[in-house]
Amino acid sequence: MRAVNIGGPIALGVIGAILYFAMSEMIQGVDTRMIGLILLVAAVIWLVLGLFLGRPRSHVTTERTNVQGTAGEVRGGQPGSRVTEREVRQDEV
Repeated sequence: MRAVNIGGPIALGVIGAILYFAMSEMIQGVDTRMIGLILLVAAVIWLVLGLFLGRPRSHVTTERTNVQGTAGEVRGGQPGSRVTEREVRQDEV
């Protein structure tokens, strides 16, 4: 299972919140509220993308084997045939 790294987006969001809410005045022509808002939006996008793209992925493969001429389970309307199914699940790490 992959670990989700959320430290970067949280730090970026905290810096953006400080610039947006705590620093109301501009620093010599720099609009700190706008920079704070941009950092907050970037942190939210980074966090959402990290959670969705970093989730564990799994692949499911179904294998079917038809064996004819044996006594057993009848499927598909063919008497005397046996169907064996097996699911293989693989998780990417």
